Amino acid sequence: MLAMARRRLTCLAAFALVAGVWTAAAGDVTLWVSHHFQGIDSYEAGKYRDAEALFAQAEGDTCAEHRLAFTLDGKGMVYTALGQYADAEECLKRAMCLRKESCGPESRFVPATLNNLADLHYIAGDKDKVECLYRKALELNEDDLYNIEVGRSLNGLALVANDAGNAMEAENLLKRAMRVHMMGNRSEHPYMATVMINLGALYTSQGRYDEAKCMLRSAEHIQDTVLGCEHPDVAVRLQAEASLLSATGCLEKAKKAQNRAEEIEAHFADINK
Repeated sequence: MLAMARRRLTCLAAFALVAGVWTAAAGDVTLWVSHHFQGIDSYEAGKYRDAEALFAQAEGDTCAEHRLAFTLDGKGMVYTALGQYADAEECLKRAMCLRKESCGPESRFVPATLNNLADLHYIAGDKDKVECLYRKALELNEDDLYNIEVGRSLNGLALVANDAGNAMEAENLLKRAMRVHMMGNRSEHPYMATVMINLGALYTSQGRYDEAKCMLRSAEHIQDTVLGCEHPDVAVRLQAEASLLSATGCLEKAKKAQNRAEEIEAHFADINK
């Protein structure tokens, strides 16, 4: 079974570009910028309760639709990580409305929110809308084929295909996602690691153990370089490794990897009570 790795707020490179233009016309937004980006830092570190409080402050710092949409997107992903799915959906739907109103229905910022909504519905187990949302995000990015959101959409569609029993389609989609990240100069990005973990899990389920091992080692290298060994995404990889080790008869190593994954999960569950 493939895993939905934690969503990272990497649509912010685009935000940084636009913020400079809008800020000049909008006056001093220092307080909003401070709270919003501290919220992002906390989310990326797995400190979701801290992020929740910071995004709430940022939400109160601005009435500008374009800035508020970014904050609501972040807040929605925090609630998704916390399992507060109704709150997450409310925030993401508000973000979508604001994006369409401030930038237009086909703005380059819309696919990120579509992917966030698709991730939410997938994680929450409400999968009827998932494929449609991912495909709509892809459609809006048809002229920007190496956009980071294209890789996210392809990875999500691979999960949907695998759940439907179509392993070949899932593999093709994951390989496409890898190419997107490579061509977009994201060969060592956490999203690339997510795709590799999912490919590793898929190969394990098919008995292609050498290929699985290669994928998971590559994902480990990226995570060690970018995230460190104490990060929620690392637990996802360790669980995939435990499955591979168990399938190949390395039961002690499998148990060790699974225990380490559970330690990481328990740590972040504790700090986010």
